[in-house]
Amino acid sequence: MLKIIWHKKDLESIQKHFYDEHQLVLTTESEDLPEDRIALIVEEKHFNLVKEILESLEHEKKQVVLQTQEGWLQVYVQHITYLESYGEEIHLHFEHQATEIVKQPLYQLEELLRPYLFVRIGKSYIVNLTKIKYIRTALNAKLNLELVSGDKLSVSRSFVKSFKNALGIHNKED
Repeated sequence: MLKIIWHKKDLESIQKHFYDEHQLVLTTESEDLPEDRIALIVEEKHFNLVKEILESLEHEKKQVVLQTQEGWLQVYVQHITYLESYGEEIHLHFEHQATEIVKQPLYQLEELLRPYLFVRIGKSYIVNLTKIKYIRTALNAKLNLELVSGDKLSVSRSFVKSFKNALGIHNKED
């Protein structure tokens, strides 16, 4: 038996990762559990599932600090939908249509965000793979993306192979 304890403020985030069919139990009822904590009780045979869920929860909590024209901006990585370059200006697009202009070059942001499932899809674009709703094939060997925000982006031909690799999509000829 395995027992993992979290702060209660994380309950909503944690609950969305657990499903009844996994036979995992979230509880606030335990003698040795402080009032502001919740516990996960799981059989050891489900350890790999719990590990995946913990990694996902950790990913949601990741933040980066980026330089803007007004100072420094601290953002949760999961709130970034995509980045777009207009010459020297890099526009950071968020889930709810808000944008910020950051000062770092796109190649530096690409390196910074790569561990958090961001991938380059064109000379001027980096997209958060977790924010893609649909992927559709297009003319000239391109791909069209529709993001959860409703934005539409294209994966240029020279970036299609690396994009597919990042998603684990492989054609028979690859």
